[in-house]
Amino acid sequence: MDIVGKGGNFLLNVGPQPDGELPAAAGQRLKGIGAWMKVNGEAIYGTRPIAPYKDGSVVFTRKHQFVYAIYLTKQDGDGLPAELAFRGPKPAAGSTMRLLGARKPLSWQADAAGRVVVTVPATLRQSPPCRHAFVVRFEPDFKP
Repeated sequence: MDIVGKGGNFLLNVGPQPDGELPAAAGQRLKGIGAWMKVNGEAIYGTRPIAPYKDGSVVFTRKHQFVYAIYLTKQDGDGLPAELAFRGPKPAAGSTMRLLGARKPLSWQADAAGRVVVTVPATLRQSPPCRHAFVVRFEPDFKP
């Protein structure tokens, strides 16, 4: 995500073994990436970087009228926190925040420190749409 947030491409460098098969570990990793991309691909494919690119554990991309805030977990197995907070692109007044892979919009507010704070309901934290990194989509307060 760090690479994509800065406009780069990530190369996996996965090659077959002498028998033509992929190593089992590589196959599992590729399946995991595919499952994540099925939910969150719109925040990656065809996106462009947007300053400030990253704030703490949140990386930003943009495409068309949307900005994507991609929250990176610190360790494998970490889930969604109760709140996601970031400084960076601001949502337009009345903008709907959506976690990709979830149906219901998320509530959000700007705090006194100038951060955007997104509230993640317990039901979504208990049954997230993916693992490792979570994407919130919104319309910014400017034309990207």
